[in-house]
Amino acid sequence: MLQNIPISKISKDKNLHTNFINSKINDFNLKCNIYKGDFYSDTFNFFLIDKNFKTFKNLFIRDFYQNTEHYFTNNFFNNLKENIEKLKEFKNIFILGSSAGNNYYSNLIQFIPRIFYIKENNIKIAIHRNSSVKFRNFIKYILKNKKIDFSFVYLDDGFYKFTDCQFPQFFNIANSNLILKKFLKPKSFNSKDKKIYVTREDSSYRKIVNEADIIPILRSKGYKIINPQLYTIDQQIQIFSEADKIIGAHGSNLSNIIFCKPETEIFEIGPEFKKEHEKIFENRYNILAKINNLKYKRFITDTVPVGNHSELSRKYIDKDILSNSNYYKNLIVKLNDIKAI
Repeated sequence: MLQNIPISKISKDKNLHTNFINSKINDFNLKCNIYKGDFYSDTFNFFLIDKNFKTFKNLFIRDFYQNTEHYFTNNFFNNLKENIEKLKEFKNIFILGSSAGNNYYSNLIQFIPRIFYIKENNIKIAIHRNSSVKFRNFIKYILKNKKIDFSFVYLDDGFYKFTDCQFPQFFNIANSNLILKKFLKPKSFNSKDKKIYVTREDSSYRKIVNEADIIPILRSKGYKIINPQLYTIDQQIQIFSEADKIIGAHGSNLSNIIFCKPETEIFEIGPEFKKEHEKIFENRYNILAKINNLKYKRFITDTVPVGNHSELSRKYIDKDILSNSNYYKNLIVKLNDIKAI
């Protein structure tokens, strides 16, 4: 079976210690541990396993709620050993990674903060093939500002062998928040759009069914309707940073509240999360609001089933969860909630 090594033991083990680079950014105290050497990893959780079948859960868990129990079973271990010679190999690349489902929250908060610890001026960067053009352009935007020449390596679903590669640790949400605010500071342009409503009209679930009824109400209150699909990521960051009031359905686009000014009012519209597997989403944006000193309120909606989920949703999410979870349904907003804002 795999053996998990706590951080406290890494520095005491000479063989392990030599595989870790402690990367530091000038004038910023938060360091990043980067594993450099030979290892294996999947492309869903991006959970590093070294060539001696050791893991480092404290450093390579993407999310506090991530379940890693299956990695420590005999079945997983035996399957990995049996197929290890068949794994496709990559050499000398930086494993940035990205969400297999192209989830913006994961891409922005879990993966992007690690990019700022690249030290080379010319490098190959591995991301999942499902990543959007918009996300790839955002990476180009960041690395252009850092004056780093690079090329992409695209990973498909599955396990890979990595030789002489770099794998940076994942940060907790508070530290990711610090890094993003430090290095993605928007330029102030004094926009007149101080009140915005963020629509999910192009999403496959959690769309607001009666949006046509609430938009006239919001416009009468001075809200501008924003469709994030029409903006680059750096433009979205700018829009959120200028707003004083933001209304939007529960969804990854609300990750941009990281860049809001303190005291900005956030009104999240979302369903009641009743099932245990939904609880990880319930307070996601409330936590971000608290970290950034924002005023947060949540409105509970009714839900209606989605007729046809996207191909990516059907690929990565259990059929029963898609059918029964409120997270994957559309929303009906109570008009009185909107009128009361």
